[in-house]
Amino acid sequence: MPSEARLHPASILFGLIGQLREFAVPLVLAFIAGSQRGNVDTIAWIVLIPYTVIAVGRYYWFTYRFDPHELVIRSGMIVRNERHIPYARIQNLDAVQNVLHRALGVVEVRIDTGSGAEVDATLSVVTWPAYAEMRQRVFAGREAAGAEAAVVPETTGSKLLLALPSRELAIYGLIENRASIVIAGLMGLLWEAGIAERVLERYVGEAAAEGGVLRELMSSAVSGLGWQRYAAAALALLALLAVLRLLSVGLALVRLHGFRVARVGEDLRAEYGLLTRVTATIPLRRIQTLTMTEGVVHRLVRRTSIRVDTAGGRRREGGGRRRESLAPVIRHGDSAALVREVLPELDLSAVDWQRPARGAFVREVRRRLILSALVAAAAAYVWQWRALVLFAVLAAWAVLAASRTVAHLGWAVVDGAVLFKSGWLVRHLTIARFTRVQSVELWQSPFDRRWSMARVGVDTAGAGAGSHRVHIPYLPLGVAGRLHADLSAAAARTAFHW
Repeated sequence: MPSEARLHPASILFGLIGQLREFAVPLVLAFIAGSQRGNVDTIAWIVLIPYTVIAVGRYYWFTYRFDPHELVIRSGMIVRNERHIPYARIQNLDAVQNVLHRALGVVEVRIDTGSGAEVDATLSVVTWPAYAEMRQRVFAGREAAGAEAAVVPETTGSKLLLALPSRELAIYGLIENRASIVIAGLMGLLWEAGIAERVLERYVGEAAAEGGVLRELMSSAVSGLGWQRYAAAALALLALLAVLRLLSVGLALVRLHGFRVARVGEDLRAEYGLLTRVTATIPLRRIQTLTMTEGVVHRLVRRTSIRVDTAGGRRREGGGRRRESLAPVIRHGDSAALVREVLPELDLSAVDWQRPARGAFVREVRRRLILSALVAAAAAYVWQWRALVLFAVLAAWAVLAASRTVAHLGWAVVDGAVLFKSGWLVRHLTIARFTRVQSVELWQSPFDRRWSMARVGVDTAGAGAGSHRVHIPYLPLGVAGRLHADLSAAAARTAFHW
């Protein structure tokens, strides 16, 4: 039997840190309570001693070995677990390094076969030579099994597809504005702690303590605060937006520092991160759909974002399937070349886009006008006759939005793939190859039947809640029937590939 290997001794430290992080909130509360009673040292020993014993035990009982056709991982102190992972099933061998990893010269390895919502195994931590040996062993084992290589050895030549300098990452930060999510979470914590409530009391009075903050703010907006206060509020809002954008740029520079994507054999390998360095593998054959996204800011700076959905990918927190970032941001002129690396048979410049049915605008604008009327009716309870002005503004916006939304709807069928684009302010273009199609659906709502229309949808293995799916609305009934039949036949004629 091949000899079994152990993790690096630093695994004890990372195991202890992981346990402390998992119970961070109750531990902080315990230390606060202990500081008030003067027994912090006692609480520290009570916490650290058992956690350290657990971390040492996990290190001692965790081993792995390379068999001829599979990787075998053994773990567990009380309940023993032995996991066999065939080399032919391993899709990703991702390496993650934070600042402490790099200081100690170790790396966390995540093994994924694409079979479930989580990674199949995590090796925390091993040395870089051990990680390189694992890649070589897995690759050799795949070749011996006659499988298509998804993990390639380090010696295989690579082709650089995309490298993002700091300027491009700063543009990405301005586009995404991720800092607003962080600030929203911070505001939630401040509100729960009562700090935000006390600040608002200074401006809206004791109504904040009684839960009437929003009502008082609305009343103040209606009754009028004077142009000086409106101007001050506008300046404060602009300053807040500017600070959020700057914070977002900083987050992008740190999180995606040194972002590069290279093609290595039949894989795309992405590397990025300043504090936490990630090396991720995207097997080309696991890509189910490719989506290009352009928001308003994207178009102003002539950039686009490209993401892919992969089959069997891990799920994010909240249940949505993880989407891989192929290019967080890329110039319009460079996007076509990157798409050809993933879909070499596709020429986006030669696509013949088809339009929705003629009645699509009428249906879209009616839906939006009804929603506008409901919003204005609700606002009339507070604003009374002023709600008519609100309805006029919302109605004008509904007409504009409906016309632009329908104008940017389109679909096309090319050799081997179906394409769908939608969106006005934020535009999406999704490509799904027939070899990745799992099902083709045609359905009609009561409104579709009244207008002699139908919707055609294509589902793939990697589609998640946050994906832009190929669901084509507002099709004439005859066109929808033919499209459904053609897509079903084309998917049936081609062999399905994971």
